[in-house]
Amino acid sequence: MPQLERTAGALAPPIAADRVKDDIKRIQDYVWARYIEGSDHYDTTVQDDDAIRVLDSHYSEVGNRNSSDQFYLGILLFERAFEQPEGQRELFERCRRIFEFYRRVTGEFDWTVIEDRLADIHEQLRDEESSAPAAAKAEPVAAVAGPEAPAEVPPAVADTPPVVAATQATHVAEPVPAPPVESAAEEEARRREHERRQRRDAAEAFIAELEVIEGMELVPAGTFLFGPDCKEVFLDTFYIDSNPVTNAEFAKFMRETGYRAARYMEDPLRNQPDQPVVGISFVDAQQYAKWAGKELPTEQQWEKAARGTDGRPFPWGNDPPGSSDACFGLDSLEGAPMPVGKSLRNVSQFGVREMCGNVWHWTSTRFKKASEFMVVKGGSYNDPIEFLRLDFRLEAHPKDKCEAIGFRCVKNVHH
Repeated sequence: MPQLERTAGALAPPIAADRVKDDIKRIQDYVWARYIEGSDHYDTTVQDDDAIRVLDSHYSEVGNRNSSDQFYLGILLFERAFEQPEGQRELFERCRRIFEFYRRVTGEFDWTVIEDRLADIHEQLRDEESSAPAAAKAEPVAAVAGPEAPAEVPPAVADTPPVVAATQATHVAEPVPAPPVESAAEEEARRREHERRQRRDAAEAFIAELEVIEGMELVPAGTFLFGPDCKEVFLDTFYIDSNPVTNAEFAKFMRETGYRAARYMEDPLRNQPDQPVVGISFVDAQQYAKWAGKELPTEQQWEKAARGTDGRPFPWGNDPPGSSDACFGLDSLEGAPMPVGKSLRNVSQFGVREMCGNVWHWTSTRFKKASEFMVVKGGSYNDPIEFLRLDFRLEAHPKDKCEAIGFRCVKNVHH
């Protein structure tokens, strides 16, 4: 059985309903019913070519490029490749990249929905390669006169069908009317679309080659909306810890390096193995990150990992947190961080957990240019809701060992 299973009309683990456009979910349901379950009961208003265009645009967005559910697009492209011989190899190559990326991010290698299609793709590509020499020896085909063709795009998403050349060398081709001359605006739009597809394919290939790091999430290169002003900022690709560093993880660092204990390691309210470590200074966090082969995130990295690309104030969207969404508003003396990974809703678009509430996070960014204070982000278990907004920033002295400040790490990747 695959790790993604059908439950209550959605995939588990799903993309939350309030974060998925209705048209994306409708297409995913259509693909599941028609091509995965093989049911006759599917939405007949969905057209494959239109669905391919919508999903292609959706998964080209920065926040969606490393989504395992790209297999929906892969399945549609696979079906389209068998229906349209022209450009078939390019479609199969793209399907292969998508399906192999699904394997990498899920660790799933025995879901027949993916494996059977991959096997068919390998057979098709192998057959094409073995028949290539014979094709090269064939009689030349009469060329169709006309202007130089524009750069080829995948037929599944091309706007117009390709011109079919004469298939018999002995047959004199009928004159083919020259295509209408494009306006400057149309030519520029086509050029930009071709460049966009090239960038998308390059990004897909790059991300597909990146290793899967256990306990970390991939945040692809691209722009996002930063700060209260939602300023557009570009960042390179990086990984970030899925959860805050725990007491158990920090204790391992202490054992292996002889490093001093965190301030609250003996406090029964705050020293449970799966609670986030607190009572550590900025330097303590830096030393752990160095030992782990990582770094502390910049404020911008932290915020992109938390907010996604659309400037939302909380990981799940615009509505403020409830008591089951995040740990906040507890008594500063009797309260304590909850164990990591307990809130099902407190997950960002990139799969990063608990970026608001529970504990503040150290960043490597100074609060002001010449200040000795550092930025901490995210709010904590003893803070009010307004401190949990992802665009909120607080200053902390690097030597502070507060009962509400923890951290997580990043690994930078350069394309």
